Amino acid sequence: MNEKTKEKINTAFKKTVKAAKTKEGLGTIGGATVGGYIGSSIGIAALGTAVAGTLPVAAVGAGIGYLAVKAYTKKK
Repeated sequence: MNEKTKEKINTAFKKTVKAAKTKEGLGTIGGATVGGYIGSSIGIAALGTAVAGTLPVAAVGAGIGYLAVKAYTKKK
């Protein structure tokens, strides 16, 4: 890897860590974790195809966690 690529990766990593330290970031991570745990034991089937429910349910959980934190902080 050249120096420019390493710098881009380092910058992206720092931005990700900074976003994860916020209240909304923690709510999103927590929601995704719970959703992934619940989704790991279910599957989603439609139109003759099926997928593991881990990723779709984790995405929904992340959205719910983010919105819950936003609503809670706005309420105060």
